Amino acid sequence: MKISIVIPNWNGADRLTKNLPQVLKTDDVNEVIVVDDYSTDNSLEVLKRDFPEVKVIKKDKNSGFSTAVNLGVKNANGDLVFILNSDAVPEKDCLKFVIPNFKDPKVFSVGCNVGGTWAWIKFKNGYFWHYQGEKSESTHQTLWSSGGSGVFRKDLWEELGGLDELFNPFYEEDTDLGYRATKRGYLNLWEPKAKVEHYKTPGVISTNFSKKTISNTAQRNQLYFTWKNLHDRKLMKEHIRYLINMLFTHPKYWLVFLAAFKNLSVVLRKRKIEKVNLKVSDREILNKVWG
Repeated sequence: MKISIVIPNWNGADRLTKNLPQVLKTDDVNEVIVVDDYSTDNSLEVLKRDFPEVKVIKKDKNSGFSTAVNLGVKNANGDLVFILNSDAVPEKDCLKFVIPNFKDPKVFSVGCNVGGTWAWIKFKNGYFWHYQGEKSESTHQTLWSSGGSGVFRKDLWEELGGLDELFNPFYEEDTDLGYRATKRGYLNLWEPKAKVEHYKTPGVISTNFSKKTISNTAQRNQLYFTWKNLHDRKLMKEHIRYLINMLFTHPKYWLVFLAAFKNLSVVLRKRKIEKVNLKVSDREILNKVWG
Protein backbone atom coordinates (compact mmCIF):
# COMPACT_ATOMS: atom_id res chain seq x y z
CA MET A 1 0.00 0.00 0.00
CA LYS A 2 1.20 3.49 -0.84
CA ILE A 3 1.10 5.99 2.01
CA SER A 4 0.79 9.77 1.84
CA ILE A 5 1.35 12.09 4.79
CA VAL A 6 -0.92 15.15 4.80
CA ILE A 7 -0.12 18.08 7.10
CA PRO A 8 -2.45 21.10 7.33
CA ASN A 9 -0.52 24.26 8.14
CA TRP A 10 -1.57 27.75 9.19
CA ASN A 11 1.10 30.17 10.38
CA GLY A 12 3.20 27.24 11.53
CA ALA A 13 6.63 28.07 10.11
CA ASP A 14 8.34 27.36 13.43
CA ARG A 15 6.58 24.02 13.78
CA LEU A 16 7.47 23.02 10.23
CA THR A 17 11.11 23.93 10.77
CA LYS A 18 11.23 21.92 13.96
CA ASN A 19 9.16 18.86 13.03
CA LEU A 20 9.31 18.26 9.28
CA PRO A 21 12.89 16.93 9.29
CA GLN A 22 11.77 14.13 11.60
CA VAL A 23 8.50 13.53 9.73
CA LEU A 24 10.44 13.08 6.50
CA LYS A 25 12.39 10.23 8.09
CA THR A 26 9.23 8.16 8.67
CA ASP A 27 9.51 4.71 7.10
CA ASP A 28 7.14 3.46 4.38
CA VAL A 29 5.98 6.91 3.22
CA ASN A 30 5.66 7.67 -0.49
CA GLU A 31 4.97 11.39 -0.32
CA VAL A 32 4.55 14.26 2.14
CA ILE A 33 1.98 16.97 1.40
CA VAL A 34 1.62 20.25 3.28
CA VAL A 35 -1.60 22.17 2.71
CA ASP A 36 -1.03 25.81 3.59
CA ASP A 37 -4.27 27.40 4.79
CA TYR A 38 -3.37 30.93 3.62
CA SER A 39 -0.63 31.56 6.16
CA THR A 40 0.51 35.13 6.79
CA ASP A 41 3.87 34.12 8.27
CA ASN A 42 6.85 32.79 6.28
CA SER A 43 5.60 29.18 6.07
CA LEU A 44 5.69 29.07 2.27
CA GLU A 45 9.19 30.53 2.19
CA VAL A 46 10.40 27.92 4.69
CA LEU A 47 8.83 25.08 2.70
CA LYS A 48 10.31 26.23 -0.59
CA ARG A 49 13.78 26.88 0.84
CA ASP A 50 14.23 24.01 3.28
CA PHE A 51 11.89 21.23 2.12
CA PRO A 52 11.86 21.04 -1.69
CA GLU A 53 10.86 17.35 -1.53
CA VAL A 54 7.53 18.26 0.11
CA LYS A 55 4.50 18.76 -2.12
CA VAL A 56 2.93 22.11 -1.18
CA ILE A 57 -0.69 23.03 -1.85
CA LYS A 58 -1.43 26.74 -1.39
CA LYS A 59 -4.93 27.85 -0.50
CA ASP A 60 -6.06 31.31 -1.56
CA LYS A 61 -8.09 31.91 1.58
CA ASN A 62 -8.16 30.63 5.14
CA SER A 63 -11.00 28.14 5.62
CA GLY A 64 -10.15 25.87 8.53
CA PHE A 65 -8.92 22.41 9.39
CA SER A 66 -11.48 20.27 7.56
CA THR A 67 -11.16 22.09 4.26
CA ALA A 68 -7.35 22.01 4.35
CA VAL A 69 -7.22 18.29 5.17
CA ASN A 70 -9.84 17.37 2.57
CA LEU A 71 -7.84 19.21 -0.09
CA GLY A 72 -4.69 17.35 0.91
CA VAL A 73 -6.39 13.95 0.83
CA LYS A 74 -7.94 14.72 -2.55
CA ASN A 75 -4.49 15.36 -3.98
CA ALA A 76 -2.79 12.43 -2.24
CA ASN A 77 -1.59 9.47 -4.29
CA GLY A 78 -1.56 7.01 -1.41
CA ASP A 79 -4.00 4.22 -0.67
CA LEU A 80 -3.61 5.28 2.96
CA VAL A 81 -3.36 8.85 4.20
CA PHE A 82 -1.51 9.66 7.42
CA ILE A 83 -2.88 12.97 8.71
CA LEU A 84 -0.57 14.82 11.04
CA ASN A 85 -0.84 18.14 12.79
CA SER A 86 2.17 20.38 12.27
CA ASP A 87 3.20 19.75 15.90
CA ALA A 88 2.99 15.94 15.61
CA VAL A 89 6.05 13.75 15.03
CA PRO A 90 5.78 9.99 14.41
CA GLU A 91 8.44 7.54 15.49
CA LYS A 92 10.46 6.36 12.50
CA ASP A 93 8.92 2.86 12.44
CA CYS A 94 5.43 4.01 13.38
CA LEU A 95 3.72 2.80 10.21
CA LYS A 96 5.02 -0.77 10.33
CA PHE A 97 2.60 -1.33 13.20
CA VAL A 98 -0.25 0.45 11.41
CA ILE A 99 -0.18 -1.12 7.94
CA PRO A 100 -1.04 -4.75 8.91
CA ASN A 101 -4.33 -3.58 10.40
CA PHE A 102 -5.55 -2.56 6.95
CA LYS A 103 -5.52 -6.16 5.73
CA ASP A 104 -9.10 -6.16 6.98
CA PRO A 105 -11.08 -4.29 4.28
CA LYS A 106 -13.54 -3.03 6.88
CA VAL A 107 -10.86 -1.03 8.68
CA PHE A 108 -11.33 2.63 7.85
CA SER A 109 -8.76 4.18 10.18
CA VAL A 110 -6.01 3.45 12.66
CA GLY A 111 -5.27 5.90 15.43
CA CYS A 112 -1.73 6.23 16.73
CA ASN A 113 -0.62 6.26 20.34
CA VAL A 114 0.04 9.78 21.60
CA GLY A 115 0.00 8.86 25.27
CA GLY A 116 -1.36 5.41 25.95
CA THR A 117 -5.12 6.03 25.75
CA TRP A 118 -7.85 5.62 23.16
CA ALA A 119 -10.96 7.62 22.29
CA TRP A 120 -14.59 7.02 23.12
CA ILE A 121 -17.80 8.93 23.85
CA LYS A 122 -20.75 8.61 26.17
CA PHE A 123 -24.22 10.11 26.04
CA LYS A 124 -25.14 11.92 29.25
CA ASN A 125 -27.61 14.68 30.06
CA GLY A 126 -28.69 14.93 26.45
CA TYR A 127 -25.24 15.36 24.92
CA PHE A 128 -22.32 13.32 23.63
CA TRP A 129 -19.15 13.70 25.70
CA HIS A 130 -15.61 12.67 24.84
CA TYR A 131 -13.49 10.63 27.17
CA GLN A 132 -10.34 8.54 27.14
CA GLY A 133 -10.22 4.81 27.72
CA GLU A 134 -7.89 3.04 30.08
CA LYS A 135 -4.27 2.63 29.11
CA SER A 136 -3.86 -0.49 27.03
CA GLU A 137 -1.16 -2.54 25.33
CA SER A 138 -3.49 -4.19 22.82
CA THR A 139 -4.87 -3.16 19.44
CA HIS A 140 -8.63 -2.76 19.59
CA GLN A 141 -11.60 -0.92 18.20
CA THR A 142 -12.09 2.72 19.07
CA LEU A 143 -14.73 5.20 18.01
CA TRP A 144 -12.56 7.54 15.97
CA SER A 145 -8.97 8.25 15.03
CA SER A 146 -7.52 11.67 15.69
CA GLY A 147 -7.25 14.02 12.74
CA GLY A 148 -3.87 15.03 14.12
CA SER A 149 -2.27 11.58 14.22
CA GLY A 150 -4.40 9.04 12.37
CA VAL A 151 -4.11 6.90 9.24
CA PHE A 152 -7.14 6.62 6.96
CA ARG A 153 -8.10 4.45 3.98
CA LYS A 154 -8.54 6.89 1.11
CA ASP A 155 -11.30 5.12 -0.81
CA LEU A 156 -13.50 4.89 2.28
CA TRP A 157 -12.63 8.50 3.15
CA GLU A 158 -14.05 9.48 -0.23
CA GLU A 159 -17.12 7.29 0.28
CA LEU A 160 -17.80 9.03 3.59
CA GLY A 161 -17.20 12.47 2.10
CA GLY A 162 -14.15 13.17 4.25
CA LEU A 163 -14.21 15.65 7.09
CA ASP A 164 -17.42 17.66 7.27
CA GLU A 165 -16.46 21.26 6.51
CA LEU A 166 -19.46 22.44 8.49
CA PHE A 167 -17.22 22.00 11.54
CA ASN A 168 -14.67 24.60 10.35
CA PRO A 169 -12.54 26.13 11.66
CA PHE A 170 -11.87 23.32 14.17
CA TYR A 171 -13.07 20.64 16.63
CA GLU A 172 -15.36 17.57 16.44
CA GLU A 173 -14.68 16.93 12.74
CA ASP A 174 -12.64 13.77 13.36
CA THR A 175 -15.11 12.50 15.96
CA ASP A 176 -17.94 13.03 13.49
CA LEU A 177 -16.06 11.16 10.75
CA GLY A 178 -15.26 8.23 13.00
CA TYR A 179 -18.81 7.98 14.32
CA ARG A 180 -20.25 8.05 10.80
CA ALA A 181 -17.83 5.34 9.72
CA THR A 182 -18.80 3.19 12.72
CA LYS A 183 -22.51 3.58 12.00
CA ARG A 184 -21.89 2.44 8.43
CA GLY A 185 -20.26 -0.74 9.67
CA TYR A 186 -16.59 0.18 9.28
CA LEU A 187 -13.90 -0.12 11.93
CA ASN A 188 -11.64 2.43 13.59
CA LEU A 189 -8.74 0.86 15.46
CA TRP A 190 -6.28 2.14 18.03
CA GLU A 191 -2.72 0.86 17.66
CA PRO A 192 -0.62 1.28 20.84
CA LYS A 193 2.67 0.34 19.18
CA ALA A 194 2.36 3.12 16.57
CA LYS A 195 3.68 6.06 18.55
CA VAL A 196 3.43 9.75 17.71
CA GLU A 197 4.70 12.63 19.82
CA HIS A 198 1.97 15.24 20.00
CA TYR A 199 0.64 17.94 22.32
CA LYS A 200 4.12 18.77 23.59
CA THR A 201 3.82 22.44 22.66
CA PRO A 202 0.89 24.89 22.44
CA GLY A 203 -1.19 24.08 19.37
CA VAL A 204 -2.36 26.24 16.48
CA ILE A 205 -5.83 26.70 17.98
CA SER A 206 -4.75 27.80 21.46
CA THR A 207 -2.18 30.25 20.07
CA ASN A 208 -4.51 31.88 17.53
CA PHE A 209 -7.96 31.98 19.15
CA SER A 210 -9.35 33.29 22.42
CA LYS A 211 -10.64 30.88 25.05
CA LYS A 212 -14.15 32.20 24.48
CA THR A 213 -14.02 31.56 20.74
CA ILE A 214 -12.61 28.08 21.28
CA SER A 215 -15.30 27.24 23.83
CA ASN A 216 -18.18 28.58 21.73
CA THR A 217 -16.93 26.79 18.61
CA ALA A 218 -16.57 23.50 20.48
CA GLN A 219 -20.09 23.79 21.92
CA ARG A 220 -21.58 24.76 18.55
CA ASN A 221 -19.93 21.76 16.93
CA GLN A 222 -21.17 19.52 19.72
CA LEU A 223 -24.68 20.49 18.62
CA TYR A 224 -23.85 19.85 14.96
CA PHE A 225 -22.52 16.41 15.88
CA THR A 226 -25.63 15.52 17.88
CA TRP A 227 -28.15 16.82 15.38
CA LYS A 228 -26.39 15.08 12.48
CA ASN A 229 -25.70 11.72 14.02
CA LEU A 230 -28.21 10.95 16.77
CA HIS A 231 -31.03 8.92 15.20
CA ASP A 232 -32.38 7.17 18.29
CA ARG A 233 -35.75 8.83 19.02
CA LYS A 234 -35.65 8.40 22.77
CA LEU A 235 -32.13 9.80 23.02
CA MET A 236 -33.04 12.71 20.74
CA LYS A 237 -35.99 13.57 22.98
CA GLU A 238 -33.60 13.53 25.91
CA HIS A 239 -31.27 15.88 24.05
CA ILE A 240 -34.09 18.32 23.26
CA ARG A 241 -35.23 18.31 26.90
CA TYR A 242 -31.74 19.12 28.19
CA LEU A 243 -31.15 21.64 25.39
CA ILE A 244 -34.25 23.59 26.44
CA ASN A 245 -33.07 23.48 30.04
CA MET A 246 -29.65 24.83 29.00
CA LEU A 247 -31.27 27.73 27.16
CA PHE A 248 -33.36 28.69 30.19
CA THR A 249 -30.66 28.27 32.82
CA HIS A 250 -27.60 29.52 30.88
CA PRO A 251 -28.57 32.63 28.86
CA LYS A 252 -25.14 32.84 27.20
CA TYR A 253 -25.81 29.44 25.64
CA TRP A 254 -28.21 31.17 23.27
CA LEU A 255 -25.18 32.43 21.33
CA VAL A 256 -24.00 28.85 20.85
CA PHE A 257 -27.47 27.59 19.95
CA LEU A 258 -28.17 30.34 17.40
CA ALA A 259 -24.76 29.85 15.76
CA ALA A 260 -25.70 26.21 15.18
CA PHE A 261 -29.37 26.79 14.42
CA LYS A 262 -28.65 29.09 11.47
CA ASN A 263 -27.25 26.04 9.65
CA LEU A 264 -30.02 23.69 10.71
CA SER A 265 -31.25 23.07 7.16
CA VAL A 266 -27.73 22.00 6.12
CA VAL A 267 -27.41 19.77 9.18
CA LEU A 268 -30.75 18.08 8.52
CA ARG A 269 -29.78 17.30 4.91
CA LYS A 270 -26.59 15.67 6.17
CA ARG A 271 -28.61 13.83 8.82
CA LYS A 272 -30.80 12.23 6.15
CA ILE A 273 -27.74 10.99 4.29
CA GLU A 274 -26.38 9.31 7.42
CA LYS A 275 -29.75 7.78 8.28
CA VAL A 276 -30.03 6.18 4.84
CA ASN A 277 -26.55 4.65 5.16
CA LEU A 278 -26.53 3.51 8.77
CA LYS A 279 -26.00 -0.15 9.61
CA VAL A 280 -25.25 0.17 13.32
CA SER A 281 -27.58 2.02 15.70
CA ASP A 282 -26.68 4.61 18.31
CA ARG A 283 -27.77 2.18 21.01
CA GLU A 284 -25.51 -0.56 19.71
CA ILE A 285 -22.54 1.81 19.75
CA LEU A 286 -23.25 3.27 23.18
CA ASN A 287 -23.95 -0.14 24.74
CA LYS A 288 -20.79 -1.75 23.38
CA VAL A 289 -18.15 -2.78 25.88
CA TRP A 290 -14.87 -1.40 24.54
CA GLY A 291 -11.29 -2.48 25.04
